[in-house]
Amino acid sequence: MSRAICRAFLGLGSLLLPVAAQAGWVIDWNTTAVNARGERMATQPAVQSISGNKVRMQQPDVVTITDYATDRFTLLNPRKQTFWGGPVNDYVSEMSAHRKQVMSDRVAAMGMSEKMKNKAAERGDESHKERVARKEKEALEQAKQLPVSITSTGQHEKIAGYDTEKFEVKVDGELFQELWLATGLNVSADLDAARFLAQQETTGAAMMGKSAKQYNALYHDAQYRSMIERGFVLRNIVHHLAGGYERVATAVKQEDVPASAFEVPESYRRVRLSDLFDPPPTPEPRQISPPSS
Repeated sequence: MSRAICRAFLGLGSLLLPVAAQAGWVIDWNTTAVNARGERMATQPAVQSISGNKVRMQQPDVVTITDYATDRFTLLNPRKQTFWGGPVNDYVSEMSAHRKQVMSDRVAAMGMSEKMKNKAAERGDESHKERVARKEKEALEQAKQLPVSITSTGQHEKIAGYDTEKFEVKVDGELFQELWLATGLNVSADLDAARFLAQQETTGAAMMGKSAKQYNALYHDAQYRSMIERGFVLRNIVHHLAGGYERVATAVKQEDVPASAFEVPESYRRVRLSDLFDPPPTPEPRQISPPSS
């Protein structure tokens, strides 16, 4: 991608020519993560732009651009001015491969016990890649079978100027989400809920962590999908073993969104998905203490 094509003239042209824009929505959010001990982290702001079945979510450390019409997904790292973009299926494949590599590196760094080595030998001809793929497929199928229940609490609250109704969503009998749904906020002209949910099903295969199975259960549940299609969620609280988070809208504005909002800036450099962000810290090798005398 060229980064030095008459920048001065392009800058002048942007002042003289009208900016391409289209009708849409701009929503301000506050997101607060909660760790496994129940401690609330610092709240982070985010700005979401929606138009023409495209969604841009700008957070302090990452920007995501999703094109639901063409099933393309883009991630930008503002600090490094790098990006990755491509079909959603490529994102799922690369995320899965990256996750497997990270796990493999961690196991290697910590050292493999004799018991683990013996189990690996007993597995015979099945390769590590085949084994992981089989387990992921089994986990996804199991998630689809988890029972989901959705109950209205009867509570109503005005959020960002819209009336909302609170729902509790349980997966396998445990509370997973609290949702405040605004049925009076209709963004369907700019975001097709069916396309959104279809893509969530696809990207769910790349999810990891303790909440992955719950999310996958929701995305494949007919009642949940029907609820999402009836309105727009303006507050969402997620509970799981690793902690959770709360996201609430603070402002909702219907306005023109420039087409440039869904484009990668000229100055950004394309990288592999695995190189987009800093890798997680590698744990220290496990030390085996000598037997006490």
